[in-house]
Amino acid sequence: MSLIQRNAVPLLILLAVIAVGVGVLLSRGPSAALGEEPAGCNVSTVGISILTTDADGATVTETYHGATITYQVILSIPELPAGDTACNYGGGELSITLPNGEATVVADDDATTTGIPSIPTIQVGSPFTARAVQYTVNQGDAINRELTARADYSGGASDSVPEGEAKPEALGAISNTVRIQPPSIAIVKDPGEVQLVYLGESAIFDITVTNTGGFALSNVSVLDDRAPDCARDFATLAVGASENYQCSVKPGNGFINEATVIAEVVGGVPPEQSQLSVSDTSEVQVESVAISVDIEPELQRVRIGNTATFTITVDIPGSTALNNVNVSVPLAPDCDRSLGTLDADAQEVYTCTVSADPEAEVNLEQGTHTVTATASGEVPGLSTLTSSDDAVVEVFALDLWISIDPEDQTIRSGDYAAFTVTVGNFGDTELTNVVITNDLVPECDGSFASLTAGAEESYDCESSAQTENITNTAVVDAIAPDEGPVSASDSANVTILRPSTAVGLEEVNTTILRLVVQTLRITETNDGDSALTNVCVELDTTGNILPLVHEEPDAMMEGEAMEGEEGELIADPCAGSNPDIIVLTRDSIEYVAGDEGNDGIMDVGETWEWRVVTVGIAGNYVPLAEDALNMRFVAVGHGTDELGSDVTYPADAEELGEIDVPIVTR
Repeated sequence: MSLIQRNAVPLLILLAVIAVGVGVLLSRGPSAALGEEPAGCNVSTVGISILTTDADGATVTETYHGATITYQVILSIPELPAGDTACNYGGGELSITLPNGEATVVADDDATTTGIPSIPTIQVGSPFTARAVQYTVNQGDAINRELTARADYSGGASDSVPEGEAKPEALGAISNTVRIQPPSIAIVKDPGEVQLVYLGESAIFDITVTNTGGFALSNVSVLDDRAPDCARDFATLAVGASENYQCSVKPGNGFINEATVIAEVVGGVPPEQSQLSVSDTSEVQVESVAISVDIEPELQRVRIGNTATFTITVDIPGSTALNNVNVSVPLAPDCDRSLGTLDADAQEVYTCTVSADPEAEVNLEQGTHTVTATASGEVPGLSTLTSSDDAVVEVFALDLWISIDPEDQTIRSGDYAAFTVTVGNFGDTELTNVVITNDLVPECDGSFASLTAGAEESYDCESSAQTENITNTAVVDAIAPDEGPVSASDSANVTILRPSTAVGLEEVNTTILRLVVQTLRITETNDGDSALTNVCVELDTTGNILPLVHEEPDAMMEGEAMEGEEGELIADPCAGSNPDIIVLTRDSIEYVAGDEGNDGIMDVGETWEWRVVTVGIAGNYVPLAEDALNMRFVAVGHGTDELGSDVTYPADAEELGEIDVPIVTR
């Protein structure tokens, strides 16, 4: 490559612009030839520099945490003293190590590497600029607020040697240092001039905290001993970030206070700069002219549909009368007042209301409301004075509930009715003094000290013996948070079951010689109020009244002995275990008719009929005495009611049928 003759002055200007760091690489060692050298070159040297710029291309010598800067490495042949001629260099590898330790190759002699330019022969007046590398400033990479980048060049070679001599190799490095702006923070407390407030009013401040340095800050706190409401804590504050807020204090007299912000700096700063603290002051003067307002009660609970009542008191505690005194209560317009002029030490008291009825034009809806009363007044030559006070109104819904179960139940006369009583509070507030009463079943009365919102309570109870149908009403009463009553009720029906059958027995025809031939018609009628199953009639031709079974049939095994009325063990009447007794059932051959549904169930009002023909000699049937004039037949009916019990005799005399049949010799 031929020598390019150029004036050295432009190169000096270029180096002055980019000379954040410049190094001179001395030749050493052999290398391959990369280009034609200028005639008579006698100095082997290459300059390396690092250019640091911001996003706008401006040179950066000082930066801040989070900023993005660009590093660019430049190789050049520097100007030499008169009489010396620089030899050209080329090839090799050029890299840069960023402040975070990350090394990046920005140029080499392998043109095939993607995105990395190859290094050409570097000649006087023709510098080479490598690929740029961006870096995001991290204060943790700094040492004493300094960020250091290093450029390394190696492998460059020159042909400026006589033939047969070793060719020198360029090798060298340069460092670049950029400083991070020192950490700093500022606080401004406005108003900066004297703030005039009136007794009872609040002094309001506007505070702005700004990170004005180059480092991110942590544990940022504002302290203010005279205005505690102005104290704040911020976890972090980025470079250039601000926090602005308002705060207030209600002073009793004038004062000068100081707001101080403190913060911590993490990483890359000397220890003496790791803590920051600055302050700003503000003065408050208090005038004795004042107005105050009070709204009571501070808290009241009102159920939906009722009314909240307030007492509002306006005072002029200063030594000067106020004009155009007004009270405004946005949530309760009925409480607005125009009081005109009030003298010093004057006081006005009045009551007002607001509805919690959804049907009212102005009302408080269900929920919690802060009702604010604001009083204002004017003093000639001064600004308007104001004072506010708050009251809380909780508008609640009531939903007390009670159930008595079962809603309907059937028992036999003389039995006990069992109930489950459940009370629930489905409203949004606690109820107290919960009392349950029952008009016909006092055994089911109960009480609870309280019932929280959403809670339920249950208990079981049993009535005394019942003989008549009843409808029992259970009532629950409680006290709501507004000290008013709330109640609910529910009813349950008890039906008395009286099952019954009537048994008929009549002679159809009788022929009695030495043989006894008897045809009998037996009927059983359901004249009660319960359908019956397991229906049968016991027929005894001996004249005895049959013992009755009082145990529930479901508890008996067929043919199993059971305890009778007098305590003796007897057989299940429908089991047919007694050979002296004829048992008539729906399946007996003696059955004639009566089961309308043909389902084996004796419905209310049904009459079943059987026909029995008896032929007796002696032994198996009825033995007759020599002088017998009559034969007696006895029938007892049975059936199981809906509650699983047997209809009974002698409690129901209709369940017994008897007939005396005269003996006629023909």
